[in-house]
Amino acid sequence: MFGGKEKTKDMEAPVINKSTSKDIKTLIGEGCKVEGNFYIPTFTRIDGTVKGDLTGESGIIIGIQGRVIGNICASEVAIYGIVDGNIEAQKLELKKGSAINGDISVTHLITELGSMFNGRCSMNENVHTEPANVPEIAETNAA
Repeated sequence: MFGGKEKTKDMEAPVINKSTSKDIKTLIGEGCKVEGNFYIPTFTRIDGTVKGDLTGESGIIIGIQGRVIGNICASEVAIYGIVDGNIEAQKLELKKGSAINGDISVTHLITELGSMFNGRCSMNENVHTEPANVPEIAETNAA
């Protein structure tokens, strides 16, 4: 009756990675609607609707029911919901069912099958990673 052992997938909290799930300090819950520009120094999860720009020092997660109408700038961003605006991030994850309508500027981009992106993408150069050595393929002349 109480304390059922099964969890539905919708109840599970999406996170950027396991180590940050307990670090989420700010939450805008489902059904909340807020308006204004926000500076967020800690990991933040948005499950409601935000009209305005979000600037974060750490990471921002837009949950399945979350919607942002404005620009997002943070080191890590994970999108499960909808963003109508531009995104600037070091690492951007577009999860299944997510939608972005706007331009993105990222260093690392991860997309899942079923995500949607309408806009332009510019990839920033990653100075720490060098391309892998690709062996040269010998040319053959077929007669």
